[in-house]
Amino acid sequence: MPTVRRASQLEHDSGPGWTSQAWAGAAVFGAAVPMRADRHRVEPGSGSPRFPLDGQEAFGYVIAGTGTARVGDETFPLAGESVLWLAACPGLELQAGPDGLDVLVAQSQSGHATASAPLPKVLAAAELPHLVSTRDTRDRLDLITDEVPVGATLLRADRIAYHPGDTAAAHYHTDCHHVFCVLAGSGLLHSGEVSCRLKAGDSALVGPGEEHWFENDQGENFSFVEFWAPPPTQTIWTVAGDRCTWAPAS
Repeated sequence: MPTVRRASQLEHDSGPGWTSQAWAGAAVFGAAVPMRADRHRVEPGSGSPRFPLDGQEAFGYVIAGTGTARVGDETFPLAGESVLWLAACPGLELQAGPDGLDVLVAQSQSGHATASAPLPKVLAAAELPHLVSTRDTRDRLDLITDEVPVGATLLRADRIAYHPGDTAAAHYHTDCHHVFCVLAGSGLLHSGEVSCRLKAGDSALVGPGEEHWFENDQGENFSFVEFWAPPPTQTIWTVAGDRCTWAPAS
């Protein structure tokens, strides 16, 4: 059965001009999960403290806003839906532009980044694979996958949006934890005979071997970032003839 954490249950930290929230991970779910995700929000024109990363394989995804990220001695520009590959950096500082900055930072908890992994860099949204579902009208932006050339080995992630009426095919992953951080809207997470509603700010964990699928039964878009940790080696579709497939967006 999925583990769900409501936005109101998540712990926050804050300082002048910034707030942070533990969005997913072992401490959030009370289970052994080989990754964590935190949400950092910085007010317009403000900066954050240095957030430690401990040399883990990590990346940032800009939910909204603009600004810069300081990683070691380098500074990188950030814009909406860009990805900041952090490799094995020890820490990260954020500086918001005039419209503020909202960043999800995910890191592996199962090992350090490999020595051969590319150095930190930013990939703009236009440089990331953008896909559309061939089953319904879902929209997907790959963040960390085999098609994103950053050398990630411990994490996979994408941002996916369900339009009203969209629903995925039932499936499960044999050997990975599937984690979801809801960005906007409201939708149903189904697992076998159990269904639960997720809303913006919530997070959920589906363990290895747990059947699951999502449905947007509302009149607005439902979007989330989904993670696989470690990357799955096999996905089993549980309804004969029904599976999710994708094509490049035109």
